[in-house]
Amino acid sequence: MKGKTAQCDWKSASPKKSSPCDRYKHACIICRGFLYLYGGRNTTSLRDFWRYNIVKNEWEMLDCSRDGPEELEDHSMVAYKGNLYIFGGMVDSAFTQAKTPLWIYDIDSARWTECCNVPAETESLAPTNRKGHSAVVYHSSMYIYGGYFGIRGISQEFWTFHFDTRKWLCVSTPSHSTGPGPRHGHSAVVYHTGMYLFGGLMGLSEQKDLWKWDFVSSSWSNIRTSQGPPPVVGHASIVFKDSMLIFGGGISNSSPNDDLWKYHFHTQTWK
Repeated sequence: MKGKTAQCDWKSASPKKSSPCDRYKHACIICRGFLYLYGGRNTTSLRDFWRYNIVKNEWEMLDCSRDGPEELEDHSMVAYKGNLYIFGGMVDSAFTQAKTPLWIYDIDSARWTECCNVPAETESLAPTNRKGHSAVVYHSSMYIYGGYFGIRGISQEFWTFHFDTRKWLCVSTPSHSTGPGPRHGHSAVVYHTGMYLFGGLMGLSEQKDLWKWDFVSSSWSNIRTSQGPPPVVGHASIVFKDSMLIFGGGISNSSPNDDLWKYHFHTQTWK
């Protein structure tokens, strides 16, 4: 797949009516009133880049041929001050395991920048390629948790990327201390001064636990609730008002579900 563009067959020849094909393991984010979507998987890994106009209900295909990411799946995308940051999701190879896959898209200039490659001998200074991790924005940094490395297993690494200095810092807590542990396919959101992480895969078992990372005290806590969603992986979550909404996902070897759950931060209850 190197150097080739995996594309879908468009549903219409008219550019105004074209839209993304069916896919999963993609990433999307809302920025300045538009929804941006990158990559994912149909029958093969994709590298197409789309923008959806929420007001006009129209899709527009954007250029990703120059300096943009390659085919990606199970990657992450966040937005900060008019830039989109895409991390991870590269097809496994010896090359990708020694590379920090981070691309920045400037919405105003419509230009891609690839952050510097990290040689294998200094890979501890920045996270290497992974899939199924979570990425959130808090203040002027992106926080990445977990993911899987293919044959090298599952990660419990916790990294922060400072947008202004473009420097990485490992914020992993010591292995003996409490925390979510190695997992992928989970979700994470930010509410006030906490990052809330839910579900995902630990080894071969789906989880239904809820964790909070406190940005002020730099510590994890497990939030125990009497009820809530069943174990789930591959779901999506967002913050709406004073609640976290969790949708979809499922467990291995079964059909995905269409359940919608709400967790209220103040009452610490699920509905």
